[in-house]
Amino acid sequence: MSTKKLTASALRVGQWIFSTPPVRRIIDHLGLRSSLSRAYWELLFRSSGGTHTQRISGTSVTFTAKTASEFRHYHTLVDERPVIADLLSRLEPADVFYDIGGYIGSYTCLAAAALPEGQVITFEPREPKAARIEANLARNNLAADVRHEALSNESGEASLSVNEVAQLSTTGTEQVSLRIGDKLVERGDVPPPTVVKIDVEGAELDTITGLEETLSRPDCRLVYCEVHPTFLSDYDASEDDVRVALRKYGFSVKTLHNRGAEYFIRGEKQ
Repeated sequence: MSTKKLTASALRVGQWIFSTPPVRRIIDHLGLRSSLSRAYWELLFRSSGGTHTQRISGTSVTFTAKTASEFRHYHTLVDERPVIADLLSRLEPADVFYDIGGYIGSYTCLAAAALPEGQVITFEPREPKAARIEANLARNNLAADVRHEALSNESGEASLSVNEVAQLSTTGTEQVSLRIGDKLVERGDVPPPTVVKIDVEGAELDTITGLEETLSRPDCRLVYCEVHPTFLSDYDASEDDVRVALRKYGFSVKTLHNRGAEYFIRGEKQ
């Protein structure tokens, strides 16, 4: 057995041991959970060469990460597998998919692999994150239009705070470009979408209202949105505001998946 395979096997055994109730109680009592988790993912990242293949609903993409944190994201999909699986199962060959808040490209790459005849447009304003998306698209011979801008209800430049989450902030240290989605479609900069995914850390309502005309089009049939109750108030919005807006644009809305403080909703036109 190669050293890499031996290390991976040892890590899997270690993960099983550390997940047993008696050991977990000791770890929690000593306050070691986060430290052990970081060490585990760092070792797995190094032993794998930073590469992990995801297979969902018959779609396969091999991701390469630059850091252990990125590797963990690609490996676990941060508990978004049910959402991605539902999305992939509902895509149609000619779909135009918007990935709004692309981060490091899990949705973008998997959708691009599932849509060889369709189009994928990704909005990720942070240059390093957009670069990771582009690198993994190229690695898998996939195509997508990766736009280095954020969608909102106004255009201009804004500051982004990236401490724990990426949020627009007057005290942010990173400058990003804001664009109104409807204006981009109206000018022909991007084609109108048929399927949309939104993950914008509390700015859900701003993004949705900036796409009012686009989302109201009859051919835009699906919206997946991660709702962040903790952050919505930072944008003078509420969970109800998000649901009401989607219903106004013709979608029936249901909760698809819960993940701690956040949850995912799916808007669908009949």
